[in-house]
Amino acid sequence: MRTVRNITVCVSPEIYRQTRLLAAKYDTTVTGVVAFLLEWLPDALERARYPVGGTKRKSSSSMPTVGGISSASTPTVARKSS
Repeated sequence: MRTVRNITVCVSPEIYRQTRLLAAKYDTTVTGVVAFLLEWLPDALERARYPVGGTKRKSSSSMPTVGGISSASTPTVARKSS
């Protein structure tokens, strides 16, 4: 049996709504979308040459939203079988 850990993430109601719509589009759950993104995050940061230590942002309003992602760059979320 696989051991899993829970995390809690606070997002705005709009981001949550957009994520639910995205999850429904790919026939998965919000948890599935977040797990997929977290699994791919290290590789994506490396490919984007994201600076180690991060960047300092003045506000969260500059963060991209799910709705702002073009369909060409939207990742495919695979549904894992039990």
